Amino acid sequence: MKTYCRNIDPSDVKTIEPFVWDCIRPKLKRKDYSDFVSRYCDLTDREIRENARHGYGLYPDMERAVRNISLDISLRIRQKDLQLDPIRYSTRTDGLSKKTRVIGVESVMQQIMEHVAVGCMKELWTAKYEYHQYASIKGRGQLKGVKAIQKWTKKGKTKYFVKLDVRKCFQSLKREMAMRWLRRDIGKNALLLWFVDALLQMHGDGLVIGSLLSQFLCNYFLSYAYRYVMSLCKERRGKRMKLVSCALFYMDDILLTGVDRRNLVMAVRKMIKFMLKEFGLTVKPDWHVRKHTDCGIDMMGYVVTAKGRIKIRPRVFIRARRAFVRSARGDNRLKMQTRVSAYYGFFKAARIRHFETVKEKGAEKGTVIQILEIQKKASSIISNEARRNLSCAA
Repeated sequence: MKTYCRNIDPSDVKTIEPFVWDCIRPKLKRKDYSDFVSRYCDLTDREIRENARHGYGLYPDMERAVRNISLDISLRIRQKDLQLDPIRYSTRTDGLSKKTRVIGVESVMQQIMEHVAVGCMKELWTAKYEYHQYASIKGRGQLKGVKAIQKWTKKGKTKYFVKLDVRKCFQSLKREMAMRWLRRDIGKNALLLWFVDALLQMHGDGLVIGSLLSQFLCNYFLSYAYRYVMSLCKERRGKRMKLVSCALFYMDDILLTGVDRRNLVMAVRKMIKFMLKEFGLTVKPDWHVRKHTDCGIDMMGYVVTAKGRIKIRPRVFIRARRAFVRSARGDNRLKMQTRVSAYYGFFKAARIRHFETVKEKGAEKGTVIQILEIQKKASSIISNEARRNLSCAA
């Protein structure tokens, strides 16, 4: 059996340096990262943040910092002692789904080390990830996934569909199980396996939500479930028929489509057994096979109708409309304009150019709020604020 990552040395400084820089570069404006980096160079944390706001590249002081951080990580790996602080946990409630999640807050050094581990296993991710796996994979966001569903719809591959949700996916993936699969695919790189195992020991019982390594490992394990369900077939009248037409995985949210209801039910039951046996993952029992003409496919913030039209998920639309209305009323706070700019992406994808709403009590009904005008205003405010920060830093 083929194994991966044979020639990667996680303790080699030249191997580590690019991953260290990729991790810290977009986060140097944060105080925790600037404080951490200042320990490895002659710059103060404030100077690091000011230089980051100017968008400076890898100037000499930062080169020295990245080099020193890489040397420190290399030494800890060679000594097989990572010396990491315990993970802190905080409880957060999702604004849309109202779900309460326990998020792990890792130390800056652990975040950088996990970035190094993920980078060292890039060959494994490239080989195992499937094309229709989305979330936490560069270039595979919500819109790309929705466009794929739209394409399947137009080709008639979504007559029936079923949505599955894995129960407590991250917490259910245990370290022992993870290392068993990694030893199977990276069997000949003992130092890399030790490094990943040492990082997972910091997670305790199950993977931590909010960890970069957890995201990549989750997609890695679910790629096996993807290949398994797409390989399911049955024989009818001497011909082999696939039970599932198309599959899409958005982290632990799964969409399966097909042209036959019974085949789809059979595939779901087999996949549930496979995931429980191999990974200890359970699927919430409230799944139902639905006909696409009866309801749209609600996935990744959008709804794809049976005619292939993309709509915004109702609860997302309500929050987006509220943001646009507040901006139209004169709320010019940077936070609100940033929110407007983010929600504009949903309207652009769904090709909605305007909607009607009442601005405030006493206003005439049918008052039209132009999305494009509000978006231009938001972009202008955000741009002016960015220029003001640069001038202040100078």
